[in-house]
Amino acid sequence: MEEQNRVGYASSFEEQFTLRAIVLGITGSIIITTSSMYVALRMGALPWPTIFVAILSLTVLKACGRTNLNEINVAHTAMSAGAMVAGGVAFTVPGIWMLDPEAVVGFWPLLAVTLSGTILGVIFVAAMRRHFIEVEQLPFPMGIAAAETVLAGDEGGQKAKWLFGSLGVAAVITALRDQWGKIPAALMPAALWQRNIQFGVWVSPMAAGIGYLIGPLFMGTWFLGAVLSYLLFIPLTVNGGYLSLETATAIKDSFGIGLIVGAGVGVLLKGVLPKAREVFSPMLGGRGDINLRWAPFVMAAIAVCLTVIAGMGVVASIVTILGVW
Repeated sequence: MEEQNRVGYASSFEEQFTLRAIVLGITGSIIITTSSMYVALRMGALPWPTIFVAILSLTVLKACGRTNLNEINVAHTAMSAGAMVAGGVAFTVPGIWMLDPEAVVGFWPLLAVTLSGTILGVIFVAAMRRHFIEVEQLPFPMGIAAAETVLAGDEGGQKAKWLFGSLGVAAVITALRDQWGKIPAALMPAALWQRNIQFGVWVSPMAAGIGYLIGPLFMGTWFLGAVLSYLLFIPLTVNGGYLSLETATAIKDSFGIGLIVGAGVGVLLKGVLPKAREVFSPMLGGRGDINLRWAPFVMAAIAVCLTVIAGMGVVASIVTILGVW
C-alpha cells in the first residue's frame, strides 16, 4: 500500500512545471513573504520557512493526486523564494530611514527594485547551480534538509517516523524554551560568567540539525570561531581594561560580519572569476542544462526599469546589477 502511495519522479518537464504547482507556489509565496517580512522587522532575524513549505507542498499536492517529487520541488521552491525576497527587503530598505528619517519611498520604485533584485538573483542562482552543487558539491544544509524531508514524507515507513518524530521533539523543546520558559535558552557555566567569559551552549534543535547536516569540518570551524571570540578576545580585552563588555561584544559581531563578507569575496575571487568561462559559457551559449542566452537582454531591461521607474541613473543602475552579481 505504501509503495502505491509514493509519487516518484517526473518523466517530463510538463509534469514538473504544472499550473497547480505555479498557483500553489505563488499563493504560498505571498503568504510566506508577508509573514516573513513581519517576523524580520519585529525580530531583526528571519528563520527560514524552507522545511515548513516543503511539508506543505508535499501534503497539498499529494492530496490533489497524480503528483511527483519534481512538481513538489517547484511549489516549495517558489514559496521559499518569498521568504528570501522578504529578507532582502527587510534588511536593506530600513537603512533608508536610518540615513534619512524624513525619506519617502514610493510603492512603484520599491516594487521595481524588489522585482529587479529577485530576477537577478534567480538568474545568478541558475547560472551557478551546476558549478557549486554538482561540480564543487558544496553542502547546502537547508536545501539538503528540504530534500530529505520530501523524500522521507513520500517514502513513509521508518524513515518518515524518525523525521516527523524529530520534528515533534524539536517543537516540544522549542515551546518549553520560548513559550513557557521551562528550558534555558543557553547553558552557561557560572564560573565562566564570573570571569566575563560568556561562553555556553545554545539549546537549539535547529542548530543541532544544521551541525549534523554540514558535518564536523564546517561545524568545527564554526565552533572554533566561538571559542576564539568568547574564550580569548572578549575576556582578554575586557579583563585587561582595553574595552567595555558592550564594545567588545559589538566588535565580536563585526568579526562575524567581516568573515561572511570576506568569505564571499574570497569565493568570488578564487572560485568564480578564474572559472567564469567554464561556469557561464555553457549556459550563456545554450549548451548547458539551463539555457541563459536571454539573460543579458533581461539585465538590459532591468537597467531600463531601474532608471525609469525607480528614478536611478544609468550608471547607478548598472552598478546595482553588477553589485547583485
